[in-house]
Amino acid sequence: MPNRRLLRRLRHLLQVSAPGLLALSGYRPAWLPKDVAAGLSVAAIALPVGIAYADLAGVPPVIGMYSAIFPLFAYALFASSRQLMTGPDAATCILVAATLAPLANGDAAVYASLLLALTIMSGVFYVLAGAGRLGFMANFLSQPILTGYLNGIALLIIVGQLPKLFGYSGSSPDFLGKVLELFERFGLSHWPTAILGAAMLVLLMAVMRCLPRLPGAFVVVAVSILLVKALGLDQMGVAILGEVPAGMPSLVLPSFDPAAFGDLFGAAAGLVLVSFTSGVLTAKSFARRNGYEINANQELIAFGACNLASGIAQGFPVTGADSRTAVNNAMGGKDPGDGSGGRRRHAAGGHLRHRAARLCP
Repeated sequence: MPNRRLLRRLRHLLQVSAPGLLALSGYRPAWLPKDVAAGLSVAAIALPVGIAYADLAGVPPVIGMYSAIFPLFAYALFASSRQLMTGPDAATCILVAATLAPLANGDAAVYASLLLALTIMSGVFYVLAGAGRLGFMANFLSQPILTGYLNGIALLIIVGQLPKLFGYSGSSPDFLGKVLELFERFGLSHWPTAILGAAMLVLLMAVMRCLPRLPGAFVVVAVSILLVKALGLDQMGVAILGEVPAGMPSLVLPSFDPAAFGDLFGAAAGLVLVSFTSGVLTAKSFARRNGYEINANQELIAFGACNLASGIAQGFPVTGADSRTAVNNAMGGKDPGDGSGGRRRHAAGGHLRHRAARLCP
């Protein structure tokens, strides 16, 4: 009897503090194939996105890769969401660059140190907000807000990728401006880039429809790399990333001018508000779609752990990633739970596979 009480208390402690560890204890080996496929697909998107957002934040590409990888481990331990993927976000990267660029005054070393301090400070604010049970703010985010937000994000992502897809230079910062640029600069497109991009988009749709068990995004990235290498498309003007330093990040402690503390404090508070709103909207939307609930206070703590992990790895602030979460959900990544939400999603996946089989015998 004492042992049972101890086990119940330990289980309750894990459920409250680190639900991911408790979920891992109930993991089923049968889920592994779909989780591997989902992981490959998410990685195929997360790493290029991290590299792109690193440029937006004003740091080397490898920092974006660190920010896309290490926070996921921390989130998995502390989160209540079963599907949410974390990583770099456009809004937070823009805020980071706007805050730190004037403070660093062109000095890359100072910028890196300020970024580290800002990321860790954001993580601390998140944890304090979670401990203070400020997650009630998420209750004011209704279903129409969730639906509008996710559809708006989808449109912004599509329009934001048009210059890269067609290979022309885009400079407009707003949605309508980017749409108008497509018509104005379409004739200036770099056609090898446009043909490669269109072909890979068709390939992605074909794989998702006819071979849904394959990690479509990973297949497309692999085929793209092979085509660029085999056909020498980089010599024809197709932009490639180039060499990225290998290895693990080194442990560095933040150091900065104390006069900058007030600016960093305000920026960290703003980042937490913006990134939590974005992340919890995505988490709530996928939770509702799959029939379970999230704990907003636990999500605050999980986002705090993410940002602390990112800071230790020399990364920048992160939050919930909508596009990568959608890929994880679409690829059938198994949630740690065993409730109706998981069964509902698995049934939906079976229905989609049945339709795909009829379309592609």
